Amino acid sequence: MNSVDFILIASYLGAAFAIGISSVGAGIGEGLIAANATRALMRQPKASESLLKTMLIGQALTETGAIFALVVALLLLFGGMTNSNGGWQMVASLFGAGLVIGIGSLGPALGNGYTGGHACKGIGRQPREANLLTANMLIGQALSQTSAIFALVISMVLLYSTPAGDSIVKSFALVGAVFSMGFGTFGPGLGIGMVAGKAVEAISKFPKQSPLLTRTMFVGAAVAESTSIYSLVIAFLLIFVA
Repeated sequence: MNSVDFILIASYLGAAFAIGISSVGAGIGEGLIAANATRALMRQPKASESLLKTMLIGQALTETGAIFALVVALLLLFGGMTNSNGGWQMVASLFGAGLVIGIGSLGPALGNGYTGGHACKGIGRQPREANLLTANMLIGQALSQTSAIFALVISMVLLYSTPAGDSIVKSFALVGAVFSMGFGTFGPGLGIGMVAGKAVEAISKFPKQSPLLTRTMFVGAAVAESTSIYSLVIAFLLIFVA
């Protein structure tokens, strides 16, 4: 096989891993939201309209990472990324671009599912506070999704900004960037979702304390997000400095 064959193989595998791994998190997260919405509907059938709205919004945000992965997969398949002079660095870049967004969307999707599930459960407990619970769910899910956006940034950098060459050391540095950002999103994405989910649950029990609970959620999410920022910095260093 020549170098173009290896580059094509890297593109195909990258596309497969991108959409395959991201679908795991999105599917579980969306199912978790729907399951809690169904349970809440049994408890509060009159709140069906609010529950349906919150469920669909929560599921849409949970699927964001999978949509990012779909875009990257399509670019890998049809974006004309093949270059006969790309060498092993292009092989690592193309495969890594798919892998990083696949792994990088997993934790945030699970976190979003956790948050959305608790929002639906909260509406089942306090249907009058549906708008407040949905608003806090959106905030929490947006914070959780930030990590997946970092993974998307690294994926795009690998697709469009990696120099061609056959350096094995540089190729492994690119793979290291993929692992740094890919795995670096899992904990923060899931952790922020847990923070937001518990905040929404607490608001459903004590709606008058929502300002305090929302502020606490922001602080907790910011601290949890710091580790994904560290991963982003190291990924950039591995791509452009190593």
